[in-house]
Amino acid sequence: MPTVVMQDMLLVNIKAMITIGNLMLLLCLLFIYARSYKQIKSKFAMGLIAFIVLLIMQTVTSNPIFHYTCGWRRMYALGWFWILPDLFEFVALLILLYISRK
Repeated sequence: MPTVVMQDMLLVNIKAMITIGNLMLLLCLLFIYARSYKQIKSKFAMGLIAFIVLLIMQTVTSNPIFHYTCGWRRMYALGWFWILPDLFEFVALLILLYISRK
Protein backbone atom coordinates (compact mmCIF):
# COMPACT_ATOMS: atom_id res chain seq x y z
CA MET A 1 0.00 0.00 0.00
CA PRO A 2 1.45 3.42 -0.92
CA THR A 3 2.70 5.63 1.92
CA VAL A 4 0.29 8.46 1.02
CA VAL A 5 -2.74 6.18 1.41
CA MET A 6 -1.44 4.89 4.77
CA GLN A 7 -0.92 8.47 5.99
CA ASP A 8 -4.42 9.45 4.84
CA MET A 9 -5.91 6.46 6.67
CA LEU A 10 -4.01 7.47 9.81
CA LEU A 11 -5.52 10.96 9.55
CA VAL A 12 -8.99 9.50 8.97
CA ASN A 13 -8.62 7.28 12.04
CA ILE A 14 -7.37 10.16 14.20
CA LYS A 15 -10.24 12.39 13.06
CA ALA A 16 -12.74 9.59 13.74
CA MET A 17 -11.39 9.12 17.27
CA ILE A 18 -11.47 12.86 18.00
CA THR A 19 -15.03 13.25 16.72
CA ILE A 20 -16.16 10.25 18.77
CA GLY A 21 -14.53 11.92 21.80
CA ASN A 22 -16.38 15.13 20.95
CA LEU A 23 -19.63 13.19 20.74
CA MET A 24 -19.09 11.65 24.18
CA LEU A 25 -18.32 15.06 25.70
CA LEU A 26 -21.41 16.56 24.06
CA LEU A 27 -23.60 13.77 25.40
CA CYS A 28 -22.24 14.41 28.91
CA LEU A 29 -23.00 18.11 28.53
CA LEU A 30 -26.48 17.32 27.23
CA PHE A 31 -27.13 15.21 30.32
CA ILE A 32 -25.90 17.99 32.62
CA TYR A 33 -27.98 20.68 30.91
CA ALA A 34 -31.09 18.47 30.70
CA ARG A 35 -30.83 17.78 34.43
CA SER A 36 -30.39 21.50 35.05
CA TYR A 37 -33.42 22.31 32.90
CA LYS A 38 -35.48 19.73 34.76
CA GLN A 39 -34.64 21.42 38.06
CA ILE A 40 -34.97 25.11 37.17
CA LYS A 41 -36.92 25.27 33.85
CA SER A 42 -34.93 28.25 32.56
CA LYS A 43 -34.82 29.46 28.96
CA PHE A 44 -31.05 29.64 29.20
CA ALA A 45 -30.80 25.92 29.96
CA MET A 46 -33.16 25.17 27.07
CA GLY A 47 -30.96 27.28 24.79
CA LEU A 48 -27.90 25.33 25.93
CA ILE A 49 -29.72 22.07 25.17
CA ALA A 50 -30.60 23.29 21.67
CA PHE A 51 -26.99 24.40 21.13
CA ILE A 52 -25.65 21.02 22.26
CA VAL A 53 -28.09 19.13 20.02
CA LEU A 54 -26.91 21.16 17.01
CA LEU A 55 -23.29 20.50 17.93
CA ILE A 56 -24.08 16.79 18.18
CA MET A 57 -25.52 16.89 14.66
CA GLN A 58 -22.40 18.70 13.42
CA THR A 59 -20.12 16.20 15.13
CA VAL A 60 -21.93 13.16 13.78
CA THR A 61 -21.90 14.50 10.22
CA SER A 62 -18.21 15.48 10.37
CA ASN A 63 -17.13 12.00 11.46
CA PRO A 64 -15.34 10.08 8.68
CA ILE A 65 -17.22 6.93 9.69
CA PHE A 66 -20.44 8.72 8.72
CA HIS A 67 -18.85 9.78 5.42
CA TYR A 68 -17.83 6.22 4.61
CA THR A 69 -21.24 4.79 5.48
CA CYS A 70 -22.81 7.31 3.08
CA GLY A 71 -20.46 6.15 0.32
CA TRP A 72 -18.05 9.09 0.24
CA ARG A 73 -14.55 7.76 -0.26
CA ARG A 74 -12.34 10.70 -1.11
CA MET A 75 -8.87 11.20 0.27
CA TYR A 76 -8.43 14.40 2.24
CA ALA A 77 -5.70 16.66 0.90
CA LEU A 78 -5.61 19.09 3.81
CA GLY A 79 -3.65 16.71 6.02
CA TRP A 80 -3.45 17.78 9.64
CA PHE A 81 -5.42 20.97 8.91
CA TRP A 82 -8.43 18.70 8.34
CA ILE A 83 -8.18 17.57 11.97
CA LEU A 84 -7.37 20.85 13.74
CA PRO A 85 -10.97 22.20 14.01
CA ASP A 86 -12.09 18.97 15.68
CA LEU A 87 -9.13 19.07 18.02
CA PHE A 88 -9.91 22.67 19.01
CA GLU A 89 -13.55 21.68 19.53
CA PHE A 90 -12.45 18.81 21.76
CA VAL A 91 -10.37 21.12 23.98
CA ALA A 92 -13.19 23.69 24.12
CA LEU A 93 -15.70 20.99 25.09
CA LEU A 94 -13.37 19.72 27.81
CA ILE A 95 -13.20 23.23 29.25
CA LEU A 96 -16.98 23.64 29.00
CA LEU A 97 -17.54 20.27 30.67
CA TYR A 98 -15.13 21.18 33.47
CA ILE A 99 -16.93 24.48 34.06
CA SER A 100 -20.39 22.92 33.81
CA ARG A 101 -19.62 20.25 36.39
CA LYS A 102 -18.79 22.85 39.06
